[in-house]
Amino acid sequence: AKALKNYATFSDREMPDGIFLTHAHIGHYTGLMYLGKEAMNATNVPVYAMPRMRTFLEKNGPWSQLLANKNILLEEMNDEKEIRLSPGLKVIPFTVPHRDEFSETVGYRITGPRKTALFIPDIDKWEKWKTNIIEAIARVDYAFIDGTFYDAAEINNRDISEIPHPF
Repeated sequence: AKALKNYATFSDREMPDGIFLTHAHIGHYTGLMYLGKEAMNATNVPVYAMPRMRTFLEKNGPWSQLLANKNILLEEMNDEKEIRLSPGLKVIPFTVPHRDEFSETVGYRITGPRKTALFIPDIDKWEKWKTNIIEAIARVDYAFIDGTFYDAAEINNRDISEIPHPF
C-alpha cells in the first residue's frame, strides 16, 4: 500500500479505494493478507469478487477472518454486469476459461473518461474463450493479457535437464 501511495500521484491515501479479484489461484488474491490485523488492520476495504470467489473467501481461513474483523467488505460482481465506480469510470467483469478449481476466473474491460483497457490475468486457451481475442484487443486502447507461457509444452513437457541451473 505504501508503494501505491508513491505511484498514485492523484491521491495521498495508502489504502486502495477497492480491489478487484480475478480468481483463487495463489498470487492472484493472497495480497489480501496485508489488509489483516497482523499487517495494516484495514477497515472495510471494498473487495470485488464473483460469486464463487466470494464463497471461497467466506468459507476459508484466514480469508474469512478478514471479513469477520471487517478488514474487507465483499462487493459481489456478476459476469458481464457493469460496475460504475464514478461518472467516468466503469468496469465490466467477464469470465474466461481457466482452471477453476476454487473459483471462476475473471477478466475486465475498463472504460475511463478517455481510454479503455482489457485485462485478462490467466486463460487456458484463447480458442476456448467465447470471444475472439483479436477482436477484443481491437476494441480497446490498452490490452494486458496472459502471456506467461508460449505454449503448454513450455511448462509441461520439458526435460528438467534442459532448464538452466542458477549455480
